Amino acid sequence: LPESIGGTLDLGSLTTADGLTLPESIGGTLDLGSLTTADGLTLPESIGGTLDLWSLTTADGLILPQSIGGDLSLWSLTTAEKVKLRERYPHLAHMIS
Repeated sequence: LPESIGGTLDLGSLTTADGLTLPESIGGTLDLGSLTTADGLTLPESIGGTLDLWSLTTADGLILPQSIGGDLSLWSLTTAEKVKLRERYPHLAHMIS
């Protein structure tokens, strides 16, 4: 993949991040909605739109971008996992519900 993508990157059917190298920045949405684990996942430094990780069941190893312009979809995480993420990323805490 290129170092930068101006629009959306739809990888919503991807079930594993092994061997995946994502761009450093994405101007639109990043859809990784089918991933259940963050193993092997290195997210871009900035995402201009939504970051869709709605099937993620554990936050172990998850390093969130410094900047997310849209929503952060973490619907499948337990409350305890969300609390851990809020503590690690206070600047994104308002997005982790």
